[in-house]
Amino acid sequence: MRLEPVDEANYRAVIALEVHEEQRAFVATNLRSIADAWIHRPKLQPLALFSGSELVGFTLLERDRPDALHIVRFMVDRRAQGRGLGRKGLAAIAEVARAEGRTELVLSVVPGNAVARGLYAAFGFTDTGEVDGGELVMRHELAPSVQLADQ
Repeated sequence: MRLEPVDEANYRAVIALEVHEEQRAFVATNLRSIADAWIHRPKLQPLALFSGSELVGFTLLERDRPDALHIVRFMVDRRAQGRGLGRKGLAAIAEVARAEGRTELVLSVVPGNAVARGLYAAFGFTDTGEVDGGELVMRHELAPSVQLADQ
């Protein structure tokens, strides 16, 4: 899984990504997220998620604290769901955070979104007990990357 900036070459394809009908109440459209990123630049970063050459999802990241990377939006296209790509996308975001020296990921989730909550919990996110804008805040502490020393 790789993350690439949303740009002139891919923004239309990113806008065309969609979740299943029953998931639409849980996440803003990618068009809205790209507009939010433009208005709040450079604080928000829209990124396309690719599995090989296939565009499979989208995330919107915010760097509002030096120790945490905030996942404002995260979605996997309905045609790519059920293939483990959500977990791989979160792992790619975690690597970005580690490379920036951050120690945690933070996100919020609509209380009724059991599928997303399950994904986040399986990845290691825990409920903080905080509520932000009616959404439950979850946090994941990042272990440092393990790199083998050259011998």
